[in-house]
Formats: sequence, C-alpha cells, structure tokens
Amino acid sequence: MKKILILIVMLFGLVACGEKFPYTSKSDKEKMLKEFQVAVEKADKTKDEKDAQIAFEKMGEIIKIATELEKRSSNGDEKAKEELNKWDEVVKELNVQF
Repeated sequence: MKKILILIVMLFGLVACGEKFPYTSKSDKEKMLKEFQVAVEKADKTKDEKDAQIAFEKMGEIIKIATELEKRSSNGDEKAKEELNKWDEVVKELNVQF
C-alpha cells in the first residue's frame, strides 16, 4: 500500500512540474491576433485609456508567447523553432503591425 501511495505522489509531482509549452493551433493564433487588431483599432478610434490598456494586454500575451518560444529555440528546441515560424506565417498572413 505504501508503494502505491508513493507512486501516486511521485506521478502527481511529475505532472505538476511538467513543462508548459505555448503551443497554439492556427485558429487560436488567428483569434489572438484578430482580437489584438480589433483592440488597437478601437483604441485608435476612441482614444480611451481603457481601450488602450486592453490592446496592450493583448499584445503582452502575444509577446509573452513569442519570447518563450524564442528563448527555447535559442536553446536548440526544434519544436519551438517550428512554432515560432508558424506564428510568423500567421502574422504575415493577417498583416498584423505591432
């Protein structure tokens, strides 16, 4: 019984310490970028600080993912390089300006 309990605790520990990777599907990437574009356009039209803050938050989410991917790709992670290239493709496809 003790061995099973120790095994369960070890498994939960491994799961809790597991590596979180910012993979997103193409539709999620497009959704995030479109939300950013809409937020920027709304902030430009209204000149409201709240709208500008929302746009900065959206941009911050995207930059956070890109930064993590760049860090991992510079450490030689091939999956991170592929994911970063996919982000670049979607940004070019949607013609998003930061």
